[in-house]
Amino acid sequence: MRTTAVVVCLFVFACGGSSHKASTAPPVASDSDKEEPAGKSEPPASPPAPPAPKSLFDRLGGLPAITAVVDEFVNRTTSDPRIKERFFNTDAVNLKRLLTEFVCLATGGPCKYTGRDMPSSHAGMDLVDDEFTALVENLAGALDKFSVPEKEKGELLGALGPLKPQIVVAADKLRPIDDAKLAPATKLAATLKDKAAADLLNLAVVAGKRGQRSYAEQLFSRAEMVTGPKPLASVAAVFRSGAPPRVMTALKTLPAETAAQPQTVGGSETDAPDKKPLAGNLHGMVKIDGKAPTGLGVVMLWPEKGAKKRLAKARIVEQRGKAFAPHVMAVPVGSTVSFPNFDPIFHNVFSLSKAKAFDLGMYKNGETREVKLDKPGIVRLGCNLHANMSAYLIVVDAPHYVIVEGDGSYSFKSLAPGKYRVQAWNEQSGEPMSSSLTIKAGANEGNLDLKAGGQAISPDKFGGARQ
Repeated sequence: MRTTAVVVCLFVFACGGSSHKASTAPPVASDSDKEEPAGKSEPPASPPAPPAPKSLFDRLGGLPAITAVVDEFVNRTTSDPRIKERFFNTDAVNLKRLLTEFVCLATGGPCKYTGRDMPSSHAGMDLVDDEFTALVENLAGALDKFSVPEKEKGELLGALGPLKPQIVVAADKLRPIDDAKLAPATKLAATLKDKAAADLLNLAVVAGKRGQRSYAEQLFSRAEMVTGPKPLASVAAVFRSGAPPRVMTALKTLPAETAAQPQTVGGSETDAPDKKPLAGNLHGMVKIDGKAPTGLGVVMLWPEKGAKKRLAKARIVEQRGKAFAPHVMAVPVGSTVSFPNFDPIFHNVFSLSKAKAFDLGMYKNGETREVKLDKPGIVRLGCNLHANMSAYLIVVDAPHYVIVEGDGSYSFKSLAPGKYRVQAWNEQSGEPMSSSLTIKAGANEGNLDLKAGGQAISPDKFGGARQ
């Protein structure tokens, strides 16, 4: 039985894997219908093949039984005071669907799993022993309610031991907040008239003591949503110290029918095309350590003479389907970018980048905040609630810039002949690479090779690793 896979699945937030159905023994050949030479006795018949064992899927009662157990487990977990706040931003219906798919598949049933793997799902959550215990007890309770036999129950729960290091954060990665700093928050919680806000603030204190910095700040932000920022302002720094500057401007709204954004945006020749193409053009390939990249990037050019300044733009980077779009955007210095949320859940856009560090806080569907980009550089975007979300703003002061295509190719169609400084960057590379080239009238070629150095999953907004 794929018991480990089943338990991983039940400890949600989903995992990938495959299962193998019990194979059926091939039929045994029979000689009963063959003619035998005279005088020879018929050999004894082969014993019948033993019946194929039933799959765990069948022994559990098939899809209806699995659906019922998953439903009970999720209901218990999302109402358990020890763990329920972990699910405030989760679509419970979708969660149950994914868990049912995986348990069905893992136990030998006819289902297809459509969720994410376990490391991706748990990245940055900083789950601790108490939360793990709550999950174990809720699983046991769900199995008991439906009278799952002790043998299967024991195997499922016994498989949890090896999984614990994959789910629970190592103690040395936790960063507890000093009790003396948390004391004013505890005192303030006792004075709040709104019970929901008081409960969230108290939970934020608990998470802070444990060292779950990012989770503590999420809980504090939710309390702040209930009361407004002013009643909790005296303790805000306790939970936000070490994070980038918080943007507290009023939220704006964008209509739900706003068109989806493309994967890439930005290019000097599309933002402000020359009325008449200049005499030179440039085509080339960007590679990473000699190989074609799979990520996106940008190439920028500064002429030695005759540079013209690009005008600031108003752009959008949306959150839709738990992803940013555009994924890579080139935008002139001084531009303003709006970050609308079009998902039915909360997001928390932030950046730790030197070019622009900021924290937009949590806001819901249809709302947005803006950021002015006043310094050139690479701005990596993350979501503090969803570790796998990432995007890049390339804030340019270059007169010429273009997004590199997915195959690594790039092209400038209108350049004045002369010497240029070149800078190239790719999301799989480290810092931008600089070089120089000379553009002549007509066609020119410029291939660029960068050094690998990109980071798959960004840290949280406190700089804590999430992978």
